[in-house]
Amino acid sequence: MRGQWRTFLLWTAVAVALSGAFWYRLDWSLTRESLRRVNVPVVLLAILPILLTYLTRSLRWRAFLAPVGSPALGNTIAATVIGFSTIFVFGRIGEAARPLVLSLRERIRPSATIATILIERICDMLAVALAFALSLSLVSGSGDLHQPPAAFARLGEAALALSLLGLVGLSALRSRADGIVDLLRQRMLGLPRKLRQPILNLLRHLAEGISALRDTRALARIAGYTVLTWGLVVLSFWLVAFAFGLRLTVASVIFVIGFAMAGSLVPTPGGSAGAFHTMTMLGLMGLGIEKNKAASMALILHLVSFGPAVLVSPCFFRREGLSWATLRELMRAETALAEPTSGEGGVAARTNRE
Repeated sequence: MRGQWRTFLLWTAVAVALSGAFWYRLDWSLTRESLRRVNVPVVLLAILPILLTYLTRSLRWRAFLAPVGSPALGNTIAATVIGFSTIFVFGRIGEAARPLVLSLRERIRPSATIATILIERICDMLAVALAFALSLSLVSGSGDLHQPPAAFARLGEAALALSLLGLVGLSALRSRADGIVDLLRQRMLGLPRKLRQPILNLLRHLAEGISALRDTRALARIAGYTVLTWGLVVLSFWLVAFAFGLRLTVASVIFVIGFAMAGSLVPTPGGSAGAFHTMTMLGLMGLGIEKNKAASMALILHLVSFGPAVLVSPCFFRREGLSWATLRELMRAETALAEPTSGEGGVAARTNRE
């Protein structure tokens, strides 16, 4: 428990430092002027696609959960919204909230759904990385926008390579999961247990979660929901740019989302506070947008991307009879139960029993 608090405080300090660095070199008068001119009704409209992503994400999650249960759509939506609001408040430590809230209404233990959360994240990262790589060959702008510097082409090549390697790895794990885990377990016997055990547990969870991808129809549904989810995110980002008087192409929006996604991987509280702002601003500046205007857009994009879950989550908190304090205690208890306690197969054995 103390370790969790130290981790939370550490990432909070990182968030403060990154946020301070983000704002330090800005011209506040230009930033305020840019915010003053924003079209507020269009920004509010940009929230709607983000709200719809909670539905598409919930539908995709149900497809991932098919091997272990068939939760009601309403319960998966409630768990998804509360989960994203918890991630905003606590950082990535809040990932445990989604399976935990779902277990309050469904006969699915949280530990049995960890794998689906992992696979979801991998699918999202692969989708964005692949789209980002392709966008670099198409990105263009108008007005004060221009083609990104040639140096970004190397980022696209790296993203494409990582995407292809990820797809190959998922394919191999999908067809030979048990053999790969057993082989790695034998090869890693020489490593310290504190290092070996988390890696093996992660691989076991991935192997369990990958079972949903063995069904061709389920795989097609998951791919469709992933494309729809990120299509809605693209629409939301495009509307925010429009609110600032910019007419970005779809490729340009995807280019910016690639940077925003990289920033969101930093597990700071406040929805990757500081990191999201900085990386999104860099992506916008790569399109030739002036620094202070890019910073203003990054701030609004952060609020639009993470704010809706926080705004609507109180309704679901009341529905589930939860509060932030009780949810935090439940997450602590579930995290403690998830720690390996005996032998190499502790987590896998518990998951099978559940």
